Parts: sequence; structure tokens; C-alpha cells
Amino acid sequence: MSTRPLPIYSTDQDFYDALSRRDERAYQYLYAESFPSFRHWVLSNSGTEMDAEDAFQKGLLNFLLNIETGKYQLQEGTRITTVVFEYCKYVWLTELKSARFRTRAAMPDVIETPDTTDVVKDLERMEVVNAVRQSLQQLKGECRKLLEWFYVEEVSLREIAERLNMKETSVKSKRYDCAEKLKSFYQKTANQQGL
Repeated sequence: MSTRPLPIYSTDQDFYDALSRRDERAYQYLYAESFPSFRHWVLSNSGTEMDAEDAFQKGLLNFLLNIETGKYQLQEGTRITTVVFEYCKYVWLTELKSARFRTRAAMPDVIETPDTTDVVKDLERMEVVNAVRQSLQQLKGECRKLLEWFYVEEVSLREIAERLNMKETSVKSKRYDCAEKLKSFYQKTANQQGL
């Protein structure tokens, strides 16, 4: 990450426009403004630091893809950081409820449940955009397979570990590394296409 000071956007519209232009500083600002409170929320709701990073990445990617496809349009009076937080919360709540997580931790008795009706509809309708597909194609075999299995086919980490003959913790680490590579390819692809 750059050591330049993060920009302060005068309005959420300016911030939204910067994200739409794929301004790297806007991504950094969004991360700095949203991740600390989201991490705290996940740690308070049966998660670990790595769980928070994973859910945040997945939620942020969903949000950015929805900007890309036009499925998310900035609404007056809505803060972008709040919307991103909701996307990420939805990912973590889904993870908590899923079968792949049940073997690791019991569902907590009380969870702060966000109002995610619109977010859920957006996520259910969301399609992966062309730039992401092209970026996936640039990944080498095992990395591409791992991300497609996990994010597209929703295969559990345990099953991916068995398929790749690796430990589950190693798969989690590799998934993070592969996601970073994908992000880098995605930014290059998007810039080349002038998106």
C-alpha cells in the first residue's frame, strides 16, 4: 500500500465516482474506513482475524462488482462505508449459518442482524463481470481452480484441501494469496479496458 495520505472525499458522490473509476486511492480509503470496525464486529460474532479478512474481501468484491454492473447505484443519504459494511456482514452471517462453518463453531445466541434485504437481492442477482472472468483466466491452474471452487461453486475449504491434497490451513492461506493475485490482474484488465 502507498504511504501517501488517504484522500478525504467531500461527498459520498465524489467517493462513489472515484470507486467507479477504479481509483486505487479510493480502494485504500474504503479499506481504511471500513475494515477496522468490520473486524471488530466479526471478532465479536464468533470469528477470527482471518475470518474477518476473508469475509471483508468477499463482501468488498461483491460490492465493487455491483458498482461495475450498475446493480448498485448510490442513493442520496446513504454512506458507502455503511453499505460495504452491510455487504461484508451478509457474507459473514452466511458463513456462520453454512454447513462448512457449523463444524467449527456454534451459532451465537445473539447476533446483531443488519437489514440486508436489498443487499441480499443484489447479491443473489449479481453476475460476475467480464473483467473478473478475464482476470480469472490469467491465473495459473491451481490458483484458478481454488478460487472458482470456493467463490463460484461454493466448495468448502475442507473439500478443496482434500481435492488438492493439502491441509485446510494451507488452503486458506493459498486462497488469500490467489485472491490478491486476482485483484492485481483485475485492476490491470479493468485499466486496459478503460472501465
